[in-house]
Amino acid sequence: MYRTGSPARGSADQKEKAMSMPPCLITSTLTQSTRLCSLVPGHVSAMYHRHCLWFANRPNCWGHSMEFHRLRYFVTVAREGSFTRAAEQLYVTQPSLSEQIRKLEQELGTALFERLARRVMLTPAGHAFLPHATQALAAVESGKSQVREILGLKGGRVGIGALPSVGAYWLPQALAEFRTQAPHVEVLHREESLSAHLERQVELGELDLAIIRLPLSRPSLSHRVILRDPLMAVVPPGHRLASRRKISVSELRHEGFITMKPGNGSLEVLLAQCRRAGFEPRIVMETTQVEVVRGLVEAGMGVSILPKMAVPNQRHCVALKDPGAVRELAVIWRSNGYLSTAAKALLRILYAHGDREADGPDPQPNDL
Repeated sequence: MYRTGSPARGSADQKEKAMSMPPCLITSTLTQSTRLCSLVPGHVSAMYHRHCLWFANRPNCWGHSMEFHRLRYFVTVAREGSFTRAAEQLYVTQPSLSEQIRKLEQELGTALFERLARRVMLTPAGHAFLPHATQALAAVESGKSQVREILGLKGGRVGIGALPSVGAYWLPQALAEFRTQAPHVEVLHREESLSAHLERQVELGELDLAIIRLPLSRPSLSHRVILRDPLMAVVPPGHRLASRRKISVSELRHEGFITMKPGNGSLEVLLAQCRRAGFEPRIVMETTQVEVVRGLVEAGMGVSILPKMAVPNQRHCVALKDPGAVRELAVIWRSNGYLSTAAKALLRILYAHGDREADGPDPQPNDL
């Protein structure tokens, strides 16, 4: 899985050189392997140990040991499907990222990516290596979290992700309260337009918590509903429906819609509501900013459907009376992962700031 060749395929001269290497170098290599094995799950450590044994018999590989930052780079490139986007996520230059991936491929003895014109794809070897690299990174992050646990709320870091509207209008107050309770804990806040991206980052251990739109798609994650955000019809001033208190989505059947561009969760919500009402919306304009949607609607260019949280002033909004015209928001975390003291404290604050009707009974200590 880690290589395309094997020591048995080397020349007799190579084997002789390998066998003549000083025992202390072999001991050093295997010691590094053993230390790493203590950090990762058993089946991953066993594979890595075999990998080091293989390198110990390859004279051209002396001095090389797999570095964890290269695993992180590999997983990020695989996730983004692009060296450019991965470099932006990692805050490194693209040439530096490409060089580190090249070195990882040299260590493994095979190509991990197929470079295409506009994107990169995993090779069969890359597909095989990805889950093990992901598990190794998650194990190290878990170890770091347990070290931070010792520090309690006197230091460390907690990572939380959220959808744009949540991050702009709801989450700041919760984070401000957390800062008063834990002023020395660093808060990493990440914004994503799609819940699926947040789920993946929590599963990989890149974030401790995230606030997503249900339904949840990954069984490895736990969740709890904290908000039920009603959906609103946004119409131009003077529109035939503007004076109504409530309408049904079907009454918008013949309207032109202003929507977010594909890849945004708000578009998924709008499409789901229209299709549930029995029609496909006629989209006349798309944008990447919810403020632009509101502005275009106000200018009379069309109508839209947005979560109430995304239209804080409620201007030119009409409530929807359709069953299910609501966006359920939940906080998620890894079911079998480790939550630090800081993450648990932030989770309790999120519960407290959520809708009392939505979050159910107060959380018990064992729930956290």
